Amino acid sequence: INFVDSVNESELIKSGIKGMMKNLDPYTKLLEGSSLESYDILRKGRYGGVGIQIGLRRDTLTILNPFEDSPAYTEGMHSGDQIIMIDSLSTKGMTLRDASGLIKGELGSIVVLTVYRPSAKKKISFELKRANIIIKHVPYWGVDEKGIGYIRITKFSKNTARDFSKAIQDIVKEDINGLI
Repeated sequence: INFVDSVNESELIKSGIKGMMKNLDPYTKLLEGSSLESYDILRKGRYGGVGIQIGLRRDTLTILNPFEDSPAYTEGMHSGDQIIMIDSLSTKGMTLRDASGLIKGELGSIVVLTVYRPSAKKKISFELKRANIIIKHVPYWGVDEKGIGYIRITKFSKNTARDFSKAIQDIVKEDINGLI
């Protein structure tokens, strides 16, 4: 491309693609980088990581939820654990995106998370092997003693409908009076 100023060809192509999609509908978007990763997690229902949901609590990287049957859950990580180091890097001032990028990695590789556990007032290091994490958005179903069936849905993704159907099939085998 010959132009008076230098042209970033990559940005020019992205702008062209976005311009073509603008007239389609308000829901058609170009996904790239972390947006594409987030979409893939919802679409595929799995990712390579250690199985934790993280968030910032008072500027501290904190485990919100270790997913059941994940490396983090199996090794004993708890909700509320504060991640202070990822491998040899301090998490002080680290963004969620950066932390998530460091925790995720090649399947089968090892990541060491050092946490501070406020309830025990001590530091603990966890050596975790990254794995394919199957996200269960229907983690629980059952029937109580009064015949009320319960199905818990935490989020909607590719596998939610299939898992919900399985839960319904299990629950209707019992004598139920209602369903929540």
